[in-house]
Amino acid sequence: MPVRSPTYHAFISYSHADRVTARWLHRALEGYRLPRRLVGRSTALGPVPATLSPIFKDREELGAAADLSAELRVALDASRFLVVIASPDAARSRWVNEEIRAFKQGHGDDRVLVLIVAGEPGASRMPGREAEECFPEALRFRVDAEGLITGEPAEPVAADLRRHGDGKRLALLKLVAGLTGLRLDDLVQRDSQRRQKRLAWLATAATVGMLAMGGLALMAGHARDEAQHQRAQAEGLIEFMLTDLRRKLEPVGRLDVMDSVGQRAMAYYGQQQPARLDADALGRRSRALLLVGEVRNLRGDLDGALATYRQAADTTAEQLRRDPGNPQRIFDHAQGEFWVGYVAWQRGDAAPARRHLGRYRDLATRLTAIDPANDDWLIERVYAETNLGALELSQDRPVEALAHFDRALDGWLQLRERSGEAPEQVYQFAQTLAWQADAKRRMGESAAALGLRREEGILYRQLLVDDPKNTKVREALSVSLVRAAQLELERGNDATGAALAGEGVATIESLRAQDPANRLWLEMAVKAANVHAESLMLSRDWDGAAEVNARALADANALVEGDRSVTAWRTDGLLPARWMQAAILVARGEHEAAAPHLQRFVGDFSQDAGAKSPDARFGWLVAKLLVARNARALDDEAAAAQATAEARAYLASLDGGQDARFRAVADWLAPPRTRSPRPEGGDYRLTALVSETPHRR
Repeated sequence: MPVRSPTYHAFISYSHADRVTARWLHRALEGYRLPRRLVGRSTALGPVPATLSPIFKDREELGAAADLSAELRVALDASRFLVVIASPDAARSRWVNEEIRAFKQGHGDDRVLVLIVAGEPGASRMPGREAEECFPEALRFRVDAEGLITGEPAEPVAADLRRHGDGKRLALLKLVAGLTGLRLDDLVQRDSQRRQKRLAWLATAATVGMLAMGGLALMAGHARDEAQHQRAQAEGLIEFMLTDLRRKLEPVGRLDVMDSVGQRAMAYYGQQQPARLDADALGRRSRALLLVGEVRNLRGDLDGALATYRQAADTTAEQLRRDPGNPQRIFDHAQGEFWVGYVAWQRGDAAPARRHLGRYRDLATRLTAIDPANDDWLIERVYAETNLGALELSQDRPVEALAHFDRALDGWLQLRERSGEAPEQVYQFAQTLAWQADAKRRMGESAAALGLRREEGILYRQLLVDDPKNTKVREALSVSLVRAAQLELERGNDATGAALAGEGVATIESLRAQDPANRLWLEMAVKAANVHAESLMLSRDWDGAAEVNARALADANALVEGDRSVTAWRTDGLLPARWMQAAILVARGEHEAAAPHLQRFVGDFSQDAGAKSPDARFGWLVAKLLVARNARALDDEAAAAQATAEARAYLASLDGGQDARFRAVADWLAPPRTRSPRPEGGDYRLTALVSETPHRR
């Protein structure tokens, strides 16, 4: 029988349950263009082609036939390769098994490639896990020339699309390598440039290429098959940009490139009617909106961010309404709910924040109920618990917050048991320790809080050994250092606190130099500088404190001027910097200059006297005590007495809990015989700021 010239480069064999993956794979393979430098190269399979088209996929018309149709047998015979989408559904499908058997009979075992999407190869030999088998029988064993399945094991080449596998991009490249005879390294871009520059170039090339191909795909004059090729490649690029490339950009902190990725993707979809987009395209569109919103948020444009978040949430809500049981639709909508709630939290709007973050938790719980073994869904539920804990902490409810953080930590422990010491899970575990430390601090358990902070810091430093440029870990380390510094100050360890705060400032400033437009890093720098200045003040290094405070003031003013709706920038950034500025003047004896500063402080921050923020409350207390000290220095005893009385009244109106700073103020105001017990480990040295107590004059 003469050898038939292949009509198809490959035949995709799949179960109906895996049709979405089959559709993606068909488009991705047909849309793939081999690099020009590789086209024509000789391999064991012959010259490398420019494309892999055509690929045979469509066997939906089988009906209830008892055997493979003649048309499918012709297609199998006319295909160079068979690509099997492997899953438990495929393993149970008699059609998939028959296609594999028939193909192997005519072509042998070596032309079969596999894309694993679910299940476990070889599980049929594992007692109790037989249902997880993803390889059909004809795939597991060799087939002879008579079409009989032998007992000899087959070892097909496989790409892994499962949760912890290769990812879409690498899996596709593995299949392309198998279909062309090229080495995988030939297809993977490698160069010796620094990682940050390489990713910036990659994003630019991808977005420009995507726009060009998107335009080509939409030009009416192009032939239909060429338009399909271009559209498939454009959408493949968008998927890569919104997933793999984004994950690579986040650690290096390039907001400009991330913004370009989101904007280019939106530009592509802006050329198309949303009503004509399928569910997957709408999902990519919503992810692009969320990315644009995140960048706007990081740049301090909360109004712009909220608008895009709401637009994304509206899209995902409609998708979920149409397909309420689809886990991907539940996940997509959960992201929109989170970001809308996050902006409300940033603005201090507790009610809408709790509503949207609660919906996020409910959606995450639905995901884990659908698939309890899915790590990604468990991660979403853990995130949701952490978010609600952070919200409770911002409302000065540390006990309730700690309950959420404990549940989150339990989730991360489960994930570490399942997946080992994956860097991202180690990072998230450390983040949960940080939240627990904040709650413990509010509850007055400073030793426990400090221990948690030390454990957290050790984990970050271990991660940075393997990835020293990871900006996410570096910013987390900066926060950890500053929080540990605060705990040391509250325990009376001023020198240790100053050293930790200084290291925290240096860490975040190195990130700011990398991207000055990043408002999150600016906010972190302000808070770190405030703690550093406070530590120098408590050590009575007034010149050093003045220098650090000047930088904090300039940055805090710039932050607040950018968006006055962000409550935390004012209460936790500018307000502390302002009272420290006045405290430095008072300590230096510049009482005439200090008086108007203190007066303006009261006027500018009157709206924040009832804030939930402990830093804002402490700032108000210290400001009143500074007014009293300054008034005495100016021989105005009446004003001093009034300010002291106002401080007592304000303190009495607060639930300061076990915060060491509030207890220090209470001690300062109380007669010696009625002072509260000392905090464990020492005292917050309030007298460095406001001099001796009224009862020691």
